[in-house]
Amino acid sequence: MSSAIPIPTDSPDLIRIPVEQMVSVVEQILVKKSLFQFDATVAAQRLVEADLYGIPSHGCGRIRELVSAIDCGDVDPRARVLIVDENDVLSVLDGGRALGHLAATKGVEAAIAKAKSSGVGISCIGNSQTLGALSVPLRMASENGLIAIGFSSTGGATVAAPGMTTGVVGNAAFAYVIPRKDLPPIVFDSACGVESWGKLNLLKRFGVSMPNDFAFDSEGQPTSDIDAAATLMPLGGELGFGLSFLGSILAGPLVGGQMAIRKKGTDSSDDSQHFVIVLDIGHFTEADRFHKRIDVAVEEMKEKAKEGDREFRIPGERGADCFHEYSTTGIPLHRSILEEIKQLAQSLNVDDSF
Repeated sequence: MSSAIPIPTDSPDLIRIPVEQMVSVVEQILVKKSLFQFDATVAAQRLVEADLYGIPSHGCGRIRELVSAIDCGDVDPRARVLIVDENDVLSVLDGGRALGHLAATKGVEAAIAKAKSSGVGISCIGNSQTLGALSVPLRMASENGLIAIGFSSTGGATVAAPGMTTGVVGNAAFAYVIPRKDLPPIVFDSACGVESWGKLNLLKRFGVSMPNDFAFDSEGQPTSDIDAAATLMPLGGELGFGLSFLGSILAGPLVGGQMAIRKKGTDSSDDSQHFVIVLDIGHFTEADRFHKRIDVAVEEMKEKAKEGDREFRIPGERGADCFHEYSTTGIPLHRSILEEIKQLAQSLNVDDSF
């Protein structure tokens, strides 16, 4: 199986936009589409953070898609995300078909509060929409010195089981964020298929095709054409399939949703569900010892990599580098995405000033 496809970072089609400018434009667009100011600010921040951490497939380039979902009634711009049941460790939330970025933010905040008091906080979020990059809201836990683990289920059955050519599970997102003392957190964020559909659509803008062992077309034949792809292979074979199956259950029937194979509509017409666990390290062990043991292990891993003259990066290091660079130099957007945002802004009488 081929490795994940890198997004080009040196393309002449990339244009840098200052972070504050990007936040302002996206926020204004969402307000124009009837979101409350507070909600627009939160959603814009989550979208921009995805870009800042090097996940452009789930960043501001998705704003037109989100606006379309509002326009067709799949997203309620004035919805309230409500906690419908809770106890000392658990919060069950109704996403109200608001933007998933808002539901996920409230869900993680609720889990953080429970974890701080009980050691464990769990949020189950149903009746939601796609939340973008799952690791982005989970990072709020690491900012509080907490561990966060999550699944998100959006869309129908587009990932095959090993040996099959048709989709039976969804391309669930799986992510975790682990804080480190005085260092950027460890962050892992991946689709359970070989790639996310959002990333494949972004790669298409750069003229990048897929390896022939990534996807099947509607006839069950291998294809390298992103437009023809109907079903993705699971990441790592049985591992990706098993993780996606678990994600489809925890972020599915457990929160009042359907398994992916039962979803027949579009990603926005069918609802999305999310499942989050937050852990307070101090309730399990002594925090300084926890961090020291991780730091020592990471250093040992890096030393072994040097012996083999290989590059080694732990999950989250690339995202931290992107955040540091883009915060200063601006967010790199494909020129076609920038043009779409400008057109959308102008149609809503938003001053884009790009």
